[in-house]
Amino acid sequence: MSEGSYFSRNLLNKQVLMSALFTAYKNLLWPLVGIGLPIVIFGVDGTGIEKATFFIAISICLFIPYFCLCFTMHKLSLKTKDDEEKFYALSPKERGKVIGDELSGWW
Repeated sequence: MSEGSYFSRNLLNKQVLMSALFTAYKNLLWPLVGIGLPIVIFGVDGTGIEKATFFIAISICLFIPYFCLCFTMHKLSLKTKDDEEKFYALSPKERGKVIGDELSGWW
């Protein structure tokens, strides 16, 4: 197992990062669509383009802290060396899915 920090081995790895981004956004999109989309459609005045732009901007503003929290909580969940070895034995795509799914059971 090559040495390196959690940041350099996961966040700088393109496959891990893209897989984590996709998984985390997919997990966050369900509550956004279920709760936020009706609020935007019925509660915001404006054209369809303005409403869509507002929804996309809000989803990005909520996604950035959510994604950072996924990485932070996953880093904190690797308490033992055995946990780290099991995690790093996964393929890059699987590591990204594990990171992106870190907070999925919290709601």
